[in-house]
Amino acid sequence: MRKIACVALNTFRESVRERILAVALLFGMILMGSSVLLSPLAVGAKQKIIMDVGLAAISIIGVLSAVFLGSTLVHKEVDKKAIYLVLARPVSRSSFLAGKLAGILLAIALAFAVMTAVMLGTIALGRGIVGPAVLASVFLSFLETAVVASIVLLFSTFTTPMLTSFFALCVFAAGSMSGDLKVFASKFGGEGAKLATGFFYYLLPNLSVFNLRHEAVHNLPFSGWDVLRATIYAVVYSLVVLYFACVVFRRREFK
Repeated sequence: MRKIACVALNTFRESVRERILAVALLFGMILMGSSVLLSPLAVGAKQKIIMDVGLAAISIIGVLSAVFLGSTLVHKEVDKKAIYLVLARPVSRSSFLAGKLAGILLAIALAFAVMTAVMLGTIALGRGIVGPAVLASVFLSFLETAVVASIVLLFSTFTTPMLTSFFALCVFAAGSMSGDLKVFASKFGGEGAKLATGFFYYLLPNLSVFNLRHEAVHNLPFSGWDVLRATIYAVVYSLVVLYFACVVFRRREFK
């Protein structure tokens, strides 16, 4: 556990120093600022626009940060030959990957905290009311980012940063629509389409379970069980993906 923590802290420092994280935070703040400028266009819906744009920005920035930061995690270590120094110490490859994932999630959690504070501050200035669904939505967006980060880590163990980013974004897009594809195939597709969509439905992450923005924006009640179920799903899915990443990484030979 101590070895994982050391790798995680080192990865956290590297991620925070990366310019892309600062750009992501700046971009998120710009999006939230734009919501304030656009809010007069919808009379009586100022706070809803701020929440809608703010929560969407937090979710998108979180995913993009996971993709573009995580895609170079392993590649940089291999390219600079630093992986030999790490593995020469009593650090297993599984501990190395687990520490990398934990470190990038710490950095993304920091980004989430900053963007959430900006959004809540903007809402407070407008004398808006923040319901529990808003904070629950941010939490679920972080879980979604954690799932994407584990997928990015898996791809980064055997391919280049560019392909890792491309594959991860494709999985993210497919996972966001997997439920709709299954419903569409069940209504209009044949048996082959149903089997194929069913296979990919369970293989790909079902990212729709992390979407609570509608309830947050309109201050609607939500089920705590759904949040707990999404949390368990995110933890289990991420651990399974991390396991396969470790399997691939243990079999990789470095030259």
